[in-house]
Amino acid sequence: MEELQDPKESPGEKGSLSISPLVLIAFLYASGCLLTPYFPVSGGTTFLAALFTLIIAGAGYFFSYQRNHRVIYILFFFLGIVAGRLALAEAATPIANWSGHYTDVSGTVITEPDVRVNEVRYVLRLEEARVGDHAYRGGKVILVVRDVKAVFSYGDLLKARGLLRSPEPPGNPGDFDYAAYLARRGIGALIYSRGEDVHQTGGGAPNPLAKPALRLKGKLFKTLDAVFTPEHSALLKGIAFGTRTSIDPAVNEAFVETGVVHILSVSGLHIGLIVGFILGLTRFLRLRSGAVLLTVIPALLLYDFMVGFRPSVMRATVMALLLLWARHLGRERDWPTALAASALVILLANPLAVGEPGFQLSFAATWGILFLGPVLVDLFGRLGDRFHIRVKPVFAWAVAVPLGAQLGTLPLIVVHYNLVSVVALPANVVAVPLVGIVLLFGILGTILGSVFLPLGSVLAAPTVFLLDLLVWLVRFFQGLPGAAFYVPAVPWVVAGLWYGLLYMTVLKVTGRRLKPAPSSLRPGMLTWILRLLVFLLVILSWLGLMRWLGGGEPALRVDVIDVGQGDSVLVRTPGGGTLLVDAGGLPGELSGQRTEGSGMRVVQYLRRAGVRRLDVLVLTHPHEDHCGGARAVVEKLPVRLVVTPPVQEGIDAEYDRLLGFIRDRKIPVSTASAGDHLRLDPVVDIAVLSPFKPLSDEPGDFNDESLVLLLDYRGKSLLLTGDIEQEGQRRLLQYGVTLKSDVLKVPHHGSANFLPAFLKRVQSKIAVVSVGSRNRFGQPSPATLRELERLGARVYRTDRDGAILLRIRGEGIEVKTGRKAQRPAA
Repeated sequence: MEELQDPKESPGEKGSLSISPLVLIAFLYASGCLLTPYFPVSGGTTFLAALFTLIIAGAGYFFSYQRNHRVIYILFFFLGIVAGRLALAEAATPIANWSGHYTDVSGTVITEPDVRVNEVRYVLRLEEARVGDHAYRGGKVILVVRDVKAVFSYGDLLKARGLLRSPEPPGNPGDFDYAAYLARRGIGALIYSRGEDVHQTGGGAPNPLAKPALRLKGKLFKTLDAVFTPEHSALLKGIAFGTRTSIDPAVNEAFVETGVVHILSVSGLHIGLIVGFILGLTRFLRLRSGAVLLTVIPALLLYDFMVGFRPSVMRATVMALLLLWARHLGRERDWPTALAASALVILLANPLAVGEPGFQLSFAATWGILFLGPVLVDLFGRLGDRFHIRVKPVFAWAVAVPLGAQLGTLPLIVVHYNLVSVVALPANVVAVPLVGIVLLFGILGTILGSVFLPLGSVLAAPTVFLLDLLVWLVRFFQGLPGAAFYVPAVPWVVAGLWYGLLYMTVLKVTGRRLKPAPSSLRPGMLTWILRLLVFLLVILSWLGLMRWLGGGEPALRVDVIDVGQGDSVLVRTPGGGTLLVDAGGLPGELSGQRTEGSGMRVVQYLRRAGVRRLDVLVLTHPHEDHCGGARAVVEKLPVRLVVTPPVQEGIDAEYDRLLGFIRDRKIPVSTASAGDHLRLDPVVDIAVLSPFKPLSDEPGDFNDESLVLLLDYRGKSLLLTGDIEQEGQRRLLQYGVTLKSDVLKVPHHGSANFLPAFLKRVQSKIAVVSVGSRNRFGQPSPATLRELERLGARVYRTDRDGAILLRIRGEGIEVKTGRKAQRPAA
């Protein structure tokens, strides 16, 4: 966050890097906002602490010998915490305490409606909410409307009745935290309603400028839908406005894995294209800088209102206006100060935005381009001189800009998405210039089509060609060997180490030094402070890396993944073997009609766990909540063997198609029954206890024909029971199978259809119930839970505890849960 000085300055100041007061203020304020969750105190207490700091800062300033500013800088750190706590308090609407109850609400739509395939979502500012005799005012909620009768608009006053739900924290470690996502937007609850229960009672835009902007956007969308095919229209909406809900998931994944997903997310690239177009037009018309500003300001504000003032857009808008204003006044363009000012503007409006991946990636990419870009261009020039090649600046910058952005964002992408894209640099060099042409033809065609539809159709053909070319290029890079790979979850301290080392490397290579702002720190002290921080980060990163690699005694690691109402268990042996028992499944996944569901949730979990291939995938039985997600698993990960029960083909058509899909990918499919063993690791015995032959031909018997596995490692055992009910449990008892185990995966999600004698025979110390919250089957049954507790078992449930992480060693079993027992109070 420093000002890069002119390389032609005097020798005494050559290469110095200056940190302005505004940069320090922005950094400290952002740090306070970022650390807000770690200060679980009331807003009043935090405010009093900030007030005390203000008094100390004032006294320190007025009574110190040299008017020292350092205490005042610290004040902004506490102000960041205060602002963050107040923002969290605003998001904690009281009606969230009535989760699970029906409520009557009235409120104003304050954002553009989120129209999806089967529902529409509105963000409401509550006028009133009633739960029984209790009434509440204020706060924001999301109204989820299904069986849609009409789509309402920004500014409409709605009255609705629906089921109130508070957002749940993530169940699996590293999962997307929807509750935190909503809290950062000041939203504390969701209300699920039907179209017939939602009515418009009035209207009036909360912001008079937003209403016409969104109306114009709606007209442009209608023209896009009329001129282009649904696939091309969805892609253009993503490129121009960042609307990605209708884009093919496979196309979206290709953009993600090639590192060009920012093309589909409104970013500084889009603001830059708009500003560049206006500057080119005004230069052609020979307008003065004042006229340029008067043209740029309304254009950017109109676009910002259309896309919803996202952090990346606000950052780029503020920086563009500040730099253009400096140009108009003839002042030096100071990008670090402009970057710091844009951060302050965003965080003053929403202190919790600092936790947004979009905010972090936008600022990291900009820092990488502006701080590393000149260094890289200079480096390319030196390399060219060494090999007697003249490197033109335009080509050097064409590589330096995406490379600087990639270096700036790499650790954040790894931390947030566990992804490393090897082809990101060439993909950006090729794709980004093409995007400018796509936008030019696409937007021009849309504007002309809004006036006269045939005119828009004239430009549709070249736009479609360019869009297809763009997708083809992205898919080409995605298909290259080793184009991208996923890594296990990385601790945040590694990202800090990356930036510290990158910063120090630039200082070392360029021979520059840090130059503090006046009246802050002595010359050279900042460099030593930075070196100390880097040293501490190295130590912390080493400790985190050791924990990340899972040092210590070898263990059998068993993760009962939270997939909602379903089953999925990951087993990793001490020798590195990987076994996945079931893959969960939501309605529509088994048939392939639904591509986003439990299967992708399992895939993401496996990637975060560092699992790059599966030795064995076991499908215990053909029901969708166990095998529906298998299609996604075999698509995204190499699988050496799939094991199924000996179910006769032809009984379930969708299950047969799944097995056909697996075989088409050249994955061998083998059946197993009682008496078989899976040989995955010499020190782990995996025995198949059920089903017994012959099997029933009736589809209704699938539960009792589930594969039942008993895993044994150094005298500790784990029983995985699928969905067996009374009949399947009775068979195991009749055949005298050894059932005693330390850990029991409770049959059929804790169904009431169990035998007490079976649970007594197992005698488990730990019982795990894989079940979805608020499921319509009433699982787990209270009778089952009571019987387990009577037998002395500790019961863990994925609906309450999230993923259950078991580490089985010879001396004992360690249990951790993915969801904390108590969430920090907002």
